[in-house]
Amino acid sequence: MNAIELRPVKEQDALLLFPLIYRSPVTDTLLWDGPESFEEYQRGLAARARRTLRGESHMFTIFERASQQPVGSIDIRPHEDYVRGDIGLWIGKPYHGKGYGTQAVRRVLAYGFGPLGMQKIESEVFVGNWASRRIFEKNGFRLEGTRRCSVLKRRRILDEWNLGITRDDYFSDGWVVDWIVHLCPEAEWAAACEAGHYRASSLEREGFIHFSRPSQMLQVANAFYAGQPDLVLLWVDPALLQAELRREQVGDQVFPHLYGEINLEAVVAVRPFPVNSGGAFPFLPFP
Repeated sequence: MNAIELRPVKEQDALLLFPLIYRSPVTDTLLWDGPESFEEYQRGLAARARRTLRGESHMFTIFERASQQPVGSIDIRPHEDYVRGDIGLWIGKPYHGKGYGTQAVRRVLAYGFGPLGMQKIESEVFVGNWASRRIFEKNGFRLEGTRRCSVLKRRRILDEWNLGITRDDYFSDGWVVDWIVHLCPEAEWAAACEAGHYRASSLEREGFIHFSRPSQMLQVANAFYAGQPDLVLLWVDPALLQAELRREQVGDQVFPHLYGEINLEAVVAVRPFPVNSGGAFPFLPFP
């Protein structure tokens, strides 16, 4: 299931997202009534993009992989203590019924329970919005209750379903995709695509290629690659690797090490990994 991509929101996404949300029936199921104008929407998206780049917000545009068109938006909003938070999601009406919302929530859960280290993630859904409720339940969320007279929406007082998933639920119920990640210069990856395989310099020097679990990657990147531009993140499916993969102790953590080349068909996604103005990596690019 890999029909979408999540990319950190950018101001220019407003041009193609705006027709999907402006005066759209999609807003019937959102607390937000949508933008009043393109200019308002563009300003708001630009501000969220700046906060996301600084690591202060976590908002992503959802792209359809086949067409490379944006189809909606998703964000995860940690509370101040980062113990709990909630997800906001909308998908443009032409793209309903394709499973894109379910896939987007699955990716954001991996981000929330991985790099953000959250303990619980929630969502509030208007009572009667069964399509949205099913998206979250397919990702392991459980109905925790109904808040009566919870919100005012277009002069109507509505009830809300509260759905939630804990960290223990997520890691015990089989929702985790066991992909691993490797960081490399964009030029090296381009050369690997021409050669038909990828060999990191560490393979010659140490006998293996370094990998990380997604939850480890931000710590590794900021410790060893801070300030380096033009890097890409390789998302790799271990089940597709031809060389031997070992999970080995390094200090107080366990890291994946590949004792051989990366065969290109094991690389399921390649994403730019930009630094912010301070030279840090504030977010993990989704596959």
